Amino acid sequence: FWFCTSLTSITIPDSVTPIGREAFYGCKSLTSVTIPDSVTTIGNDAFSGCTSLKYNEYDNALYLGNDTNPYVVLVKAKDTSIDSCAINKGTKIIYRNAFAGCTSLTSVTIGNSVTEIGNYAFQNCTSLTSVTIGDSVTTIGGSAFSGCTSLTSVTIPDSVTSIGEYAFYKCTSLTSVTIPDSVTSIGKYAFYGCTKLTSVTIPNSVTRIGSYAFSGCPIESATIPTTVISYIPKGNLKTVVINGGASIDDYAFYGCKSLTSVTIPDSVTSIGSMAFRDCESLTSVTIGDSVTSIGSYAFYNCTSLTVINCEAESQPDGWNSYWKSGYNATVVWGYKDE
Repeated sequence: FWFCTSLTSITIPDSVTPIGREAFYGCKSLTSVTIPDSVTTIGNDAFSGCTSLKYNEYDNALYLGNDTNPYVVLVKAKDTSIDSCAINKGTKIIYRNAFAGCTSLTSVTIGNSVTEIGNYAFQNCTSLTSVTIGDSVTTIGGSAFSGCTSLTSVTIPDSVTSIGEYAFYKCTSLTSVTIPDSVTSIGKYAFYGCTKLTSVTIPNSVTRIGSYAFSGCPIESATIPTTVISYIPKGNLKTVVINGGASIDDYAFYGCKSLTSVTIPDSVTSIGSMAFRDCESLTSVTIGDSVTSIGSYAFYNCTSLTVINCEAESQPDGWNSYWKSGYNATVVWGYKDE
């Protein structure tokens, strides 16, 4: 219906689940749209240029819906000066740019009916300090909370499967984030420039992390699978718990001079060459008997490491003879944690 300038009203049937990008773009005479509860996603700019469209109002926000539920889609804030908004309990979608630039908005609770937080939904809400996301949300859109510089905490529920690109870009007050087991992908630049983000937990369900997702984050402690180690900044890293994955890659923690402890799980079977080289503050490490291969100089120049506990009874054939060269750490074979 792109640029159908004579279109005045439309009723979308219950069978429809997505409304595509720019679906009604430029329909400047459109005054009425009926959106059924079946709709789960709405593309970017679906209603852009619909200057005559009439909305349903509820507590500082404007909605589209149907006779039974007038609040299916929260389209936008009443105006950018609002400082609060109670999202209607029947809302399923918070649309693109809904609260973008609402610089006085301090808190928001996203209820259990909402399934999608659209792109740029809360972008540059600079007074927003905390967000609770309901447990029906599956998608946090790109740039959804980017530039929320006062945001200190966010609760991401188990229902979320993807975190969009730039979702929390430059949320400079955010100190920690726990990503639930339901999440499989984190978009590029998702937490870029979160300059107070010191702690992160990433489950082994995550199979894709976009480039620079955590760049500029001074992460000190991380719980991560081996598959995403390369995406975590290492400069401030002190403690690491590896929570899944079969191999620690070559150079994985090379030069992590602040790293003091690392926990290696039973799932790991190989540790790459120079994986922990020059980790000068590393004081303890336990290598489980599941590890059958260690590359050359894996623990080279770990000058604070005095004891290496190996659960294997003796060095397996797959271990390079120089796996610990460069210092005099004692190796305890057949170690059992009492």
